[in-house]
Amino acid sequence: MTASAQPPIPEKVDASLRLPVLIFFGWAACWLVLGTFLCAVAGLKLVWPGFLDGPAFLTYGRIAPAAVNALVYGWASSAGFGIVLWLLARLGRTPLSYAVLPVAAAIFWNLGVFLGVLAILAGYSRSVFLLEFPGFVSAILFVAYLFIAVWGIFLFHRRAPGSVFVSAWYLLAALLWFPWLYFTGNALLVWGHPVSGSAQAPIASWFASGIISLWLAPVALAGAFYLIPQILGRRLVSYNLSLLGFWSFALFAAWTGMAQLIGGPVPAWMVSTGVVASILLFIPVLVTSINLLGSMRGSFGALNWSPSLLFTVAGAGSFLLVYIEGALLALPGVNAVFNFSDVLLGQGALVLFGFVSMSFFGAIYYIVPRLTGQAWPCDCLIRWHFWLFTIAVGVGFLCLTFGGIAQGFALSDPGVEFASSVAFATPFRFMGALCAIALLVGSKCFAGLFFRSVLSIFEPSAKPSAPGVIV
Repeated sequence: MTASAQPPIPEKVDASLRLPVLIFFGWAACWLVLGTFLCAVAGLKLVWPGFLDGPAFLTYGRIAPAAVNALVYGWASSAGFGIVLWLLARLGRTPLSYAVLPVAAAIFWNLGVFLGVLAILAGYSRSVFLLEFPGFVSAILFVAYLFIAVWGIFLFHRRAPGSVFVSAWYLLAALLWFPWLYFTGNALLVWGHPVSGSAQAPIASWFASGIISLWLAPVALAGAFYLIPQILGRRLVSYNLSLLGFWSFALFAAWTGMAQLIGGPVPAWMVSTGVVASILLFIPVLVTSINLLGSMRGSFGALNWSPSLLFTVAGAGSFLLVYIEGALLALPGVNAVFNFSDVLLGQGALVLFGFVSMSFFGAIYYIVPRLTGQAWPCDCLIRWHFWLFTIAVGVGFLCLTFGGIAQGFALSDPGVEFASSVAFATPFRFMGALCAIALLVGSKCFAGLFFRSVLSIFEPSAKPSAPGVIV
């Protein structure tokens, strides 16, 4: 074959990534459906304790952490791995070699998540948020991650000559931050003998905050920084703003978890650092939002024909809202009232389903057609998916926030009984449970679309789609 007859670099890259990336996305879609199902069950049990009463593995104390871990490590992390590999290969114009190793890593990672979720349901939880998996499961996940990260760094090292795009900064940082977080958290709180009790709370808070801000958030931002300019065919507002946003986010994000320890038995400097970092984090968040959403100026009509852009912009808007609320909740006076209320549940739902999930959906809707060569099979289902998630996340966030406000003021009033504070929040929690059911329906729409698209590869009559109809 002559050089002129060779396939273009993007096609070679996509062909080399097809199997591992689709496997990651396939597992992610399955975990998304399971995770939202468990969320719906947990939401119903919160307002209707007798629902599915009986077996121990169906109690709220097991269903709720199983749902969170299935979503964070199953759905979000698996989808994130696929996005990381594809973006690094595309940005560096480097085909993936020896794809069997990332495929094996994907299988072991999701096997570990499966064993971890079963262990939580069986009652073998570690009772530390996002570190509930038993020690042997954490070891499986860590080894599987190393194989994935090595291949990602290998792709970055072998990139074509030229400047490094802003997305690659976030991806490389996420690949390096995650093992630091996961190894440190497990080594100090899970494996062997945990550290003394006074040190456990700061480590647990640092870890839980870091999984979102130093692992999932950078991957979501990398996808947004790549997709918005790529789909619109224009540059970002400012390269210097990208530099400022990246380095200031890296500086402040690691400390924000300490703000949740206000009033706890920890050194005052830790709490003060967390509060200051949470407030200063608003600077990179605002800068990044201006850079991303500012690039959309005059092109919002593209949201009508690009589902990738639609989900990505929704994720970017949620990103801004999440960290604005985080800065407000870090204020000592506000934190004292709402730290143990449903306000934090609302913020968590906005982070996971609004910011992270919407951003990942945008990336997947862009990547999958380039791997399969086929357009998405049903535009109507994509719209259903978007609006179900948007309405469910928005309404759920507002209900949990308003219910949490009423609950928080009741808890801080010595004249109000605790049972009354629960009663104030119950109607809002019921609406939150209905929103979780809507998320489950939206997740099924997405999973159905994904698997139909993948199966279309094997149809004899399938023909590649024109590039313009798969954005």
